[in-house]
Formats: sequence, structure tokens, C-alpha cells
Amino acid sequence: MPAEIIDRTGHLVPGDHAEPDVTLEPASSIDALLPNLGTLKCIAVSFPKFRDGRGFTHIRALRENGFKGEIRAVGHVLPDQFLSLCRCGVSTVTLPEGAAPALWRNVLALHGGDTTQPLAERPLPLLRRLAVPFDA
Repeated sequence: MPAEIIDRTGHLVPGDHAEPDVTLEPASSIDALLPNLGTLKCIAVSFPKFRDGRGFTHIRALRENGFKGEIRAVGHVLPDQFLSLCRCGVSTVTLPEGAAPALWRNVLALHGGDTTQPLAERPLPLLRRLAVPFDA
């Protein structure tokens, strides 16, 4: 049975899944991929251990360098990491064997389904956004 893949909206991706064009390991650099980003459709970012955060850096760097295709997190990822993965720019996650998709959806539900990165959307600190000009 093929692995289940969930997208950033919490839906399972139906059907056969295309193999990623390349898998980016934690110790790898994205520099070699930069000249070819426009030709790649899917990049898998490997998470061999849940506590290894280098994949988050790779995902963010790919998006900041203009990659528009699918970024798929693969390996040892936890439902608790799902929102952070989405906020970094991941498109899909290959669920670990035996994982319940409902657990992953619950993470999104706890945050109202908002997977946008708040700092990117609202760069000013909260108190400055709420500040009302003082009329003397």
C-alpha cells in the first residue's frame, strides 16, 4: 500500500503520487538546486529524526529563492510539526506509516486552518499595529 500524503489544507492527496525530482537531505545544501529550480516540479525534504530542524531551513530557503513547485516533507515528522511545516512553505507531507490523518487535521483546526506565516503577513509588532495616534 502506498504511503498517504496530506496537503497543507488537511486533505489526503488522492491517487498515485509522482516521485519527487530530488530529495534534499539535512546535510545537503540547496545551492546546487538553485540553477534548476524552474525545471523541478517536486522536491522532497528529508526529516530522518523529528528533532532535526534543518529541513525547515531548507523548505524556507527554497521558497525564498522562488521555488513554486511542490515541497514534500518525508521521514520522521510529527503532527505537532505540521503547522510549522506549512508556515515554512511545505506543500505536502508523506504521513508516517500508521499515522491517522485526523491527528494532522486537528493541528490545523486548533489554529483555525490558518497556515500563513504571521510575521510575513504582518511584520509590525502587535502593539504597534494596535496603536492609536494620540491627538494632543
